[in-house]
Amino acid sequence: MPRPKSFDPDTVLDKAMGVFWEKGYDAASISDLTTAMGINRFSLYDTFGDKHELYLKALDAYTQNIVEPMVKKINAIKTLDELESYFTEIIDDQHTCTCSRCCMIHKAAISQAASDEAIKQRVKCAQNHIHSALCDALVRIQSAGELTVEINITDAAWLLKITLAGLLGYATSPIPASQAKSAIQLLITSIQA
Repeated sequence: MPRPKSFDPDTVLDKAMGVFWEKGYDAASISDLTTAMGINRFSLYDTFGDKHELYLKALDAYTQNIVEPMVKKINAIKTLDELESYFTEIIDDQHTCTCSRCCMIHKAAISQAASDEAIKQRVKCAQNHIHSALCDALVRIQSAGELTVEINITDAAWLLKITLAGLLGYATSPIPASQAKSAIQLLITSIQA
């Protein structure tokens, strides 16, 4: 009969996610992971599989803990002012928070997705989930009469998603706030009715 675990798998997975989020897949060593997680190698392998499997689980945890709340905020957007405020909040957070990190999905996309199908699928799933939420937000904004009728919602949502990815990709070295906010205002003006 196997012994019960002396740790909570979800808690230690969150710690592993933090290591991967900070260092990326390649730079995160097993020693880095076990130290942060507070478990030994055997427990890591027994509970999560190898480093690759742990990374996939960490990406899933990131999607659940970081991407889902982001989507929830997007799902509440009903006006262009709220859309602009959403981006402005991200910019302000990057300039006031001392712990801003590059998006883990973005890191996975640029470092691992080209050579790893499982990672690529998780990246695409997160991208599509955010894009879908932005499409829905734009439909609500258009219904309120704030978008041009001719606008292609799908393309406009991708423009917003690409802009969001750019902001999150520079989180550790953010674009100057005034310039980033001016760019967002220009983007909002370009889709306004």
